Formats: sequence, C-alpha cells, structure tokens
Amino acid sequence: MRRLFLSLIASGLLCLCANAQPQLDNHGDWARIVANGKPMLMIGGELGNSSASTLDDVKRIFPHLKKLGLNTVLAPVTWELIEPREGVYDFTSVDNIITEARKNDLKVVVLWFGAWKNSMSCYAPEWFKRDTKRFPRVHDRNGIPMEEASSLSAAVLEADKKIFCKLMQHIRDVDSEHQTVIMIQVENEIGMIKEPRDYSTDATKMYNSQVPKTLTDYLIRNSKTLNNPRLQIKGDKGSWADMFGNDMYAEEIFQAWTYAVYVEQVAKAGKAIYNLPMYVNVALNSRNRKPGEYPSAGPLAHLIDIWHCGAPSIAVLGLDLYDKGFPDWTAKYHLRNNPLFIPEIRLEDQDGMRALYAFGHHDAMGFCPFSIEDYPFYANASQSDWNNIDLSQDDQLNAFSSAVSVLSPLVASYRLLRQVEPIILKHQGSDDMDAVILDNENREAEIITPDGITLRIRHSYSLGWEPGAKSDVWPEAACIIIRQGKEDYLAIGSGVVITYSKPNGKQIGLAKCEQVEFGSDGGMHILRHLSGDQTHQGRHVRIPVGDYQIQHFRLYEY
Repeated sequence: MRRLFLSLIASGLLCLCANAQPQLDNHGDWARIVANGKPMLMIGGELGNSSASTLDDVKRIFPHLKKLGLNTVLAPVTWELIEPREGVYDFTSVDNIITEARKNDLKVVVLWFGAWKNSMSCYAPEWFKRDTKRFPRVHDRNGIPMEEASSLSAAVLEADKKIFCKLMQHIRDVDSEHQTVIMIQVENEIGMIKEPRDYSTDATKMYNSQVPKTLTDYLIRNSKTLNNPRLQIKGDKGSWADMFGNDMYAEEIFQAWTYAVYVEQVAKAGKAIYNLPMYVNVALNSRNRKPGEYPSAGPLAHLIDIWHCGAPSIAVLGLDLYDKGFPDWTAKYHLRNNPLFIPEIRLEDQDGMRALYAFGHHDAMGFCPFSIEDYPFYANASQSDWNNIDLSQDDQLNAFSSAVSVLSPLVASYRLLRQVEPIILKHQGSDDMDAVILDNENREAEIITPDGITLRIRHSYSLGWEPGAKSDVWPEAACIIIRQGKEDYLAIGSGVVITYSKPNGKQIGLAKCEQVEFGSDGGMHILRHLSGDQTHQGRHVRIPVGDYQIQHFRLYEY
C-alpha cells in the first residue's frame, strides 16, 4: 500500500506540470507515460513499416485506429523520407502523422528508422547507402561487407545523430504545446544478423583491446544485481575475451557495448533538444538460436546491464514478441530495473487476452500489436469488406455496421481497458491488482488477495456448459482482478470462472455480483444484476468465452 501511496503523490505532482513535455513516471519495475499532465496506459498498436509513408495512407488508417479503441499509435518515421538528399529536410511525413493523430484523439510514439531497422540499414537514404567509403559497413568473418552500418564509424554516428536532432527539433516546434508525440523509439530491433559481432579491422582491434573502465566499474559496482551471471567479472583489466570468455557470447557482449554507446549518443543529443522518453526494442533470442542467428547484441534480457551502462538515456527495453509462451517471455522482460512495454506483438485475436494480462499482472506501460491497421472492427467482417468502404464516412460505416454485429476480440478487450484505465492507473504497483491468463495447457490459476481470500480462476470451458468446451483446443482466456476495498472486487475479462475460499476454515460466500460499465465520468453503472444462473446461485463469478465484461462482486464470510 505504501508503494501505491507514493505513486499517487508522484502522479499528483506530475499533474501540476500539465504544460511540461511528456515524461516517464518510472518506479523501476513499472512505469507509465504522463502526457498533458495526466498518466496514461498506451492501449495501442504499431503500424506496418510503410503504412505511414503517405498522406493518403494516414488519412485512411487513423480513423480506423480510433474506432478500434486505440489511444496510441506507434508510427515509423524513416530517414530516407525526411532527408532525401544530404542536408535537405522534408518533414511532411511527420506532420501528416501528427495532424491526423490529433484529429482522431490518438497519441503518437515515433519509431525512428535511422541507421538500422531490423539489423539492416534499409531505411537509410540512398546517398548514405551509396557512399560506403564515408559510411562503412560491418564485415563478416571473411571480410565481406554486410548491409549493416558500422556502429564504430564516427561518420555514421554523426549523420544519424544530426538528422535525429533535426527530427526532435521539428517535433518540439510543432507539438510541444499539444503533446501528441509522447515517446521515441531509437532505431529498430538493433542487432547483428549472420554474425555475433562486426569483424572489420577496427572492430577486431577494439575487441582485442582492454574493456572500457566505464563498463568494468559498472559491473563491479552492480555485481550483486546483474541479470546475467556471465557478467560477473574478476578484476577490472583485460580484453573482451579475457573478461567474458573467448566465444561468441563474449563477442556478443562486445557488440552490444558498441550499439549501446552509439544509441546513447543519438538519444542524449535528441533529448537535449526535446526531452521525451526514449526506448529501444528487441528481437528475441528464441528457438534455441545463437548470436547472429537471432539479432546479436540487441537489448536482450541477458544484455540489459550492458545496455543500461552504455545507454543511460534509454529508459526502457521494449519487448517485440512473435513467439509462443507469452507469460514466460513477459516475465523475462519485466525486471526490477525494466518496466514491461510491448511495442510490438504478432497481430492475433488472442492479443486481447494478452493485453489484459500485461496490464493487470505486469503493470505494463503499453501493449501494441503490429500492423494494427489490418485488424477488423467486427469479427465476421473480412479485410476486403473493410477495403470497400471509406472509414472516415459515417454513413458508409453505419450501413456496414448494420450488417455485422460481433466486435472483434481485440476491440472488445480494448473497450474494457479504456473503461478501466483510470482504475488500473490508480492500482499500478500495488497488491490490489493482479491478472491471470489461461490457455489449453494452463487451465487454472490462483490469486491470493490482501483480504487473505484465495480466488481460484479457471477457464470457463472447465464447467462443460459452453459450446466449444469439448474441443481439443481451448481459446486463451484472461481477467484482471482489482480489489476496490475489503472483500470488494472487479473482474475484467473473458472466458473465466472464479471461485473463492479462505484457509482459516471460514466459508466465503458471494454477497453481490453485477455486470457493470464505467462511463467517461468515471462512474460505475450497473448493466445487469447477476444472482441466479449467471453465478450458479452464488457458487462462482463467471464471464463466458466470447463475452467481454466487467463484473463487480462482493464476498462475505459465514
């Protein structure tokens, strides 16, 4: 409760600074953006790489994003578009994004596609790509150059830093009053592909030289809390191979340091112009791959200490998730010194359940499925149906809506989250909020509340009552539990059945249960009183699969 009290004080102080730039209210293992003086969750989505490159695209897509229920859009800004010729700047694409976002009540996270995008230098301008003498590439172990800019090149750094600063200056000039842009991603999924490190002459010379004292001092000073035991060093002098072992993982540590130091210089210069929160995103080291098979040296969980030391201006390492095992991956990136932020995840219907779990269990800053513009508003409407209407025209949309009626799962979940966003923000960092996610293999979980009550939460198919309960594969289900007061709770989610017990021998009963919604005024409005079959005559609280509800329930001892 003390953590909650302190966070409320901090939020109150931040709200007094409504005219300050957007900032990060960071509590170590959880954080949130504060914009226009108010804390917020990024209930968002990330655009496809080229989906914000023209005004026609932006004007077509952004009204759809608003209707999906987003409050934040992550939009790429590419070097090649804003500096088509060296020293010639064109911020039209940036202005299009900001203008249309304001029209549709969306906040913007700018994704800077500068020197690297998914390891490659594919969004750098042509004048940069052609001048390989001035802007050198990394080399593989055979000395062959690769399509990846060198992180050791002063010329690459200065060119990238210069245009990034121009971008930050432009955003400050056109948006500091409105605070549409709330955060910046520096580069995109930075990392080496094919090799664990750069094998150029300069890189090899540096690899064989002494590890910088800045890093060794940091590792020694933080030896008891390092996330990777391999970084526990003995002594403070030696080459990278001497200090970390002469293998590909030592090479990865070296390469991570070069990337982190590079990114720090870009981010620090940009923040000096307009001090927005900045983060980097990570492509996972998954499926038993080795460095270079996955993007080596990116801001991975086992390299977080290297990145924290080398790039202190970067506030968060964001998780891009395309692999199975959502609960396990989120646990790896929700750390004592890294709040959970999911700027990118595969676009699937199950994302709605995952978003509930991320915000409720991990106090996530944000959740943003990739290529969100391709997601339909209604579950039984194809993408071709959507392509045939103008989403900005209400008459076309209303006519289309009358033909279909079932909200897509992510839209339904986002509607719940938007309703309870103020309540989640109030309970972040406290023991009064938690969440579970259930699937085909993990069909039940428990939450022990501060009241000492054990809530057993099972997949609603476990009752056997619902269509689909006999199927081999059960859909993911999730719910957030928020304790509002003694024995007083909210359940927010879908596909769950909740029972209650207490280890002291006392019987726990259901005093009250009702389906509710929260209005824009924050008030709770009862939609339906649930006392009979819906609660199995008081035996449980239940939200069936396919229903997306907020239920308010009170318990009592007898």
